[in-house]
Amino acid sequence: MDTIKNTKVSFNIVPITDNDKEVVINSLKQYFFRDEPLCASSGLMEEKESVIQLENFCVDLLRNEISFMAVSTETGELIGASLNSPMFRGNEIQEIGEENNEKSSKYNDIMGLLDKAERDTDIFGKYPNIDRIMELKIITVNEAYRGQGICKALVNKSKELALDLGYQMIYVECSSHFTAMAVERFGFQCIYSFSYSDYVNKQGEVVFKTKPPHEYFKIHVLLL
Repeated sequence: MDTIKNTKVSFNIVPITDNDKEVVINSLKQYFFRDEPLCASSGLMEEKESVIQLENFCVDLLRNEISFMAVSTETGELIGASLNSPMFRGNEIQEIGEENNEKSSKYNDIMGLLDKAERDTDIFGKYPNIDRIMELKIITVNEAYRGQGICKALVNKSKELALDLGYQMIYVECSSHFTAMAVERFGFQCIYSFSYSDYVNKQGEVVFKTKPPHEYFKIHVLLL
């Protein structure tokens, strides 16, 4: 495990371009895929098919061209990223069902949970005056640089762009206890929460046996 940096790191927050996709995906595989509670508890990294599906999902997010990365001014290293996606009133949830897949996968298990949370929340029904939302789909900071304000800077830069583009809300699904704590500090409101221990399959078995302190899946929003 990398040690936390004792000295303040200098960094810039810049848009992610087509030329950055490979380095961003490689960084996500090294840090986010490994540490994210749902990926870790499901053993996703051990299933090649699911890793490929998650990589493709991230590449699709980058095509929206509204994502940002934190880059060290000293080394040029990518030390964090926020992969963002637009949500518009009228968009249908792309639900993953067994009929559309030859076999189940760890990736599909995770997407099933996210679909459930989105349906339960019914964000556009809950906020009838909101039509355009920026979702911060993945927020990650390399382990060695956490606690240095990088997450906040990524969120603030995303917020600036959301305001410029006329979005009315920022929406974050927090599978991690630490992400939920962070966005709450940034002024986000928790509008949905459920315990991982209550999310079971058809056999009544808990699907994601996450390790403490990751006990709840939460959704936070910030009105702009």
